[in-house]
This record gives sequence, structure tokens and C-alpha cells, in this order.
Amino acid sequence: MDFLEAVILAIIQGLTEWLPVSSEGISSLVMINFFGKSLAEAIFVSVWLHAGTLLAATLYFWSDIKNILRGLPSYIRNPNQKEGYPGLTRFLVISTLTTAIVAVPLVLFMLESFEFSGGAAMGLIGILLIATGVMQKSIKHSQIISERPGFSDAVIAGIAQAFSVFPGLSRSGLTTSVLLLRKHDPEYALKLSFLMSIPAVFMAEIALIATGNNIFMFDFFSIVAVSVSFLLGLLTLGSLLKIAQKVNFGYFCIFLGVLSLLAVFM
Repeated sequence: MDFLEAVILAIIQGLTEWLPVSSEGISSLVMINFFGKSLAEAIFVSVWLHAGTLLAATLYFWSDIKNILRGLPSYIRNPNQKEGYPGLTRFLVISTLTTAIVAVPLVLFMLESFEFSGGAAMGLIGILLIATGVMQKSIKHSQIISERPGFSDAVIAGIAQAFSVFPGLSRSGLTTSVLLLRKHDPEYALKLSFLMSIPAVFMAEIALIATGNNIFMFDFFSIVAVSVSFLLGLLTLGSLLKIAQKVNFGYFCIFLGVLSLLAVFM
């Protein structure tokens, strides 16, 4: 990346990470169309950009994170607790392990098989964006019958989060939607979604380092990109989360997906 590319991609990441619109899908479209990246390269860069918003989310939810960590001993003594922070710790442990089991082979497959760009890459992202939009439009808030997430909720949400590694499938959109389908409160479901993202993205960053691409990840412009996404993400997280609670972004995802498909044939 040069400086302009780093700043543009960081702004996209810092703003779209908190909305159910697939920040990875949007940044990948920009990289493929304007920066000449293959889909695999775009995925790699997009995951790295999440390091900035990971730090922002960690600071924003720090009070919850401290309580979750304090709940670890109680969870270890009694893994079946469902109430309070030990119950939240249980949910995050199960959902994170599920995400790791499902996501790792998916990521390895993409990095090896998605070495294509242009129309094929745009078409794939467009289809997945439309799928994200249709899913969000079809989910309706129903009667809340579950106060706290159980084991099956954690597994299902973890699987949904794993499939968001595909660019165009919104992580927050998928996880929040499945929790709504499980009859959880919309506001609490969105909070759970972003708490889930913290250990998942942390593991993804460790996996990137393990690939041996450290030179790219720690060059000057990559650090600039992560720094800008962190600062912008921290400034916008609270307000954009409120917007995400009130606005259904299904039509936006469908519109962007259709544009991507139309661009393939133009």
C-alpha cells in the first residue's frame, strides 16, 4: 500500500466495521477495482485492517471485558453457568472455539484458491452482499423468550461468525441475525456480536502473523492504516452502533451487491 491507499482503506474499515454491511466486502471491492489486488490479497489486507478496529472495540467494551475475565475462574469451576458474567464467559468461550474450528479451513481455502480478481471477484462479493441484505430484510424482531444465551446459541452464533470470513457476508449481520432468530433482545444481541468479534479477530491476526507475511504487516503504510482505522473506529463506534440498532441496512447491501454484479457486465 501507498499512503493514499492506506488512508482510504482505513477510513472504510473504521466506519463500516460497526455496521452490518461487511467491511471486508466493501474494502475488498475497493482494492480489486482501484488498487489492482486479487481477491486473496484483498482478504489478507482486510483482515489486517481489523487490527485497528479490534483495539477500538477492546477499549470501548473494556468494562465488560474485565468482568468477563474475572468470570473465568467461576466458569472453570462450573462451566454450565448461564447467568451473569460467568455465563457470558461461557458463551464467548464456546462461540470462539466454534468459530476457530469452522473458520480456519475456510480461510486457508480462500488464501489458496481465491487468486483471481476483476469480474469474477466482484461477482462473488456482489452475490454475498445480496445474500447479506436479503437475510437482514427477512429477519423480524419477534417476542423475546430468552434472557441469556445458552450452549446452542453459542455454537450457532460461532458458526455464523466463521462464515463471515467470506467477503460480502457481514459478521455482525450474521451473528446478530441468528441471535434474533433465537429470540434474544436486539440490543443485547448486537452487544454480544461485538464482544464475540474481539477474541475472533485477535485469533485472525495471530493467524496472519503465523503465515509469515510480517514484512507487509509491519511496514510503515500498514501501520498507518491500522492506526487510522483504530482512531476513526474509536471515534465512531458508539454512534454507529446506535444507528445499527435502529436502521436496517438490508437494502444498502442488496443495492451494493447489485451494483457489483452490474459492473461485471459493463
